[in-house]
Amino acid sequence: MPDPRAASTVPSVEEAQADLEAAQAAFTEAQKTERAAQQRAEEASQAAADARSAADRATARAERARGESTNAAAAADAAHETLGRLAAHAYMNNSELTGLMQLGIADPEEFQARSTGVSELMRVQDSVLAEAAESRANATNAASRADGHAAAAEESAAAAKTLYEQATTALEEASAASATANEQLQKMREVHAAAEQAQREREAAENQPDRGDRGEDDGTTDTPPPSGNGVFQRPASGSITSPYGMRVHPVTGVYKLHSGTDFGAACGAPVYAAYPGTIESTGYAGAYGNRIEIAHGNVNGLDVTTTYNHLSAFSSSPGQSVATGDLIGRVGTTGSSTGCHLHFEVLVNGDFTDPMSWLS
Repeated sequence: MPDPRAASTVPSVEEAQADLEAAQAAFTEAQKTERAAQQRAEEASQAAADARSAADRATARAERARGESTNAAAAADAAHETLGRLAAHAYMNNSELTGLMQLGIADPEEFQARSTGVSELMRVQDSVLAEAAESRANATNAASRADGHAAAAEESAAAAKTLYEQATTALEEASAASATANEQLQKMREVHAAAEQAQREREAAENQPDRGDRGEDDGTTDTPPPSGNGVFQRPASGSITSPYGMRVHPVTGVYKLHSGTDFGAACGAPVYAAYPGTIESTGYAGAYGNRIEIAHGNVNGLDVTTTYNHLSAFSSSPGQSVATGDLIGRVGTTGSSTGCHLHFEVLVNGDFTDPMSWLS
């Protein structure tokens, strides 16, 4: 199973500083990308609006051109009909004139004049009809071109709208990335601050003298406490101030498992190895403060590890072999702690167990 203690580990100040600088650079780049996306979205919005206006104008022009084409066709039809009636009337009159000439009633000059008038009328008719046909053709061509322009303008407007939608999506993604980068930056700032605090506490612990026998009867002597009936020896003197089990955390106020047993020894009191093993790690571990882990290997067929937390000083180092009762550190109140005490844990196959079942 995952180590439940890993989340509390605080990186070094150097590591936290590097992570903070990387987060700051990522946030700056994300802001730059977001600003660029904002500008592209604004430009695309304006382009889409301009294309829509152009398409609307082209559509209006096409409507007018179609109306003019319809009017020209109607005018040509009307001219054709009117001139047809005039031609028919002229033809009838011309027929009458021919009859009169044959009867010798009409004057030849008068007949010529009337005949010339009819010819002129026919010429004018042809001219008017030709002009009407040309006007109708021109209007039809203009309407066709206007329809083509309107269709092209609609395509341009649709393309501009698509680009705007793509730019808007890109802006949303850039804004989300910027927000995520900002959250990561804030997290790295908190981690960096925690690392600096951890370093200050670690330095204070390392500068704490490894106190010898103070000759006091308050649990601070270097004489190992008495052994119980269990496999392990008590790691420190002092009464049990908080047993293993569910409780409301005194600092966070959260109801959760108290993963070990607290011994209320004074700061500086000696801390002893509860059982032979190898020092697996010593160092600062977030809420645990200064922490020592001892790997005991196979104990009665079980893989057992013990931890010693909130220490004020270390008297051992990683890789060191220790025997039961060897001095390994000093009681303190580092990490998430409300006062001097030793938080002692026993893990079996990676899971927390009640330490008292191993001590008594």
